[in-house]
Amino acid sequence: MSSHGSVLRVGFFLDGYTLKKVNEYYSKHHRYHARLDFRALKDWVRDYTTKLFGKDGCIVEIEAHYYHPYVRFEDTDLSVIDTGMGRFEKQLMLAGIEMHYNLPEEMGKMGPNMQLVEDAYLCAFYHKIDVLVLLSTQGQYSSLPERIRKERIPVLLLGWNFMYEKENSTVYWRTDASLREMCGYYVAMEKVAEMYPPDRHSTKNLFLLPYSSRTSQGQDVWNAYLQKLIASLDEPKPGFEKTGYKKSPAMARLG
Repeated sequence: MSSHGSVLRVGFFLDGYTLKKVNEYYSKHHRYHARLDFRALKDWVRDYTTKLFGKDGCIVEIEAHYYHPYVRFEDTDLSVIDTGMGRFEKQLMLAGIEMHYNLPEEMGKMGPNMQLVEDAYLCAFYHKIDVLVLLSTQGQYSSLPERIRKERIPVLLLGWNFMYEKENSTVYWRTDASLREMCGYYVAMEKVAEMYPPDRHSTKNLFLLPYSSRTSQGQDVWNAYLQKLIASLDEPKPGFEKTGYKKSPAMARLG
C-alpha cells in the first residue's frame, strides 16, 4: 500500500440515502431498536483500513463526508433545530464528518446525492487520499469505483443487506450487484453490526445506546462517586479516633 511516509490518508464518503434506510431498519425493525453512532462507525473504519491497507505503526487520517439526500431546508419560520436536523448536524460535527446537502434542483426527489461522485473523484485525482471508503448500497454510484481505480487508489465498499416485515409484506434491501463487483474490497456491514450490539458494558459499540441505558449508566457513575465520597468522610483522620458516627437515612440508602 503506497502511503505518504507513515500516514495513511482515508477518504470516507457516506451515502445519506443508504444510511437513512439503514437507520430506519435498526431503529424500527431490528431487535436493537437503536441508531448508528457515527463516531463509532468512523472509529471502526479507522481500525479496519489500518489492518487492510496500513503499515505497522502508521497514522491514519480520515476525511469524512456525509451526502444528505435532501435539499437544505431554509424556511426562516421553522429553524433546522425544530425539524431535528440541527441535532443531526451536531452529531455529525462531533464525529468529525462534514455534511453536504443535495442540489436545489433535486427538491422534492428522494434518492442518492450524486455530488458524492465528483467530490470523491476529485480527491482521488489530486491524490489527496490513499484509500477511498464508500458506504452505500446504490447502483447509481457504480461509475465511481472504475474512475477511482484509474488513479490506482483502492476502493472499499461498505454495503448492507437485510430484510424485514412491514404492513404484511417483506421488504428486501440489497447492495447493488454492479456496485459491489466494481469495488476491489467489500464488507457486509450487516454482519459487522451483529458483532457490536448496543451494550453499555461493551468497550465498543456501533450504535447509540438507548436513552434509558445511557441514563442508568450516568446514575451508576454518580452513585459510585457518592459512595466513594461518603466512604472517604467516614475514614478516621490521622491523630483522631473515629467516633460513633451514624449515617443519615439518605446516606445509608446510598451505602
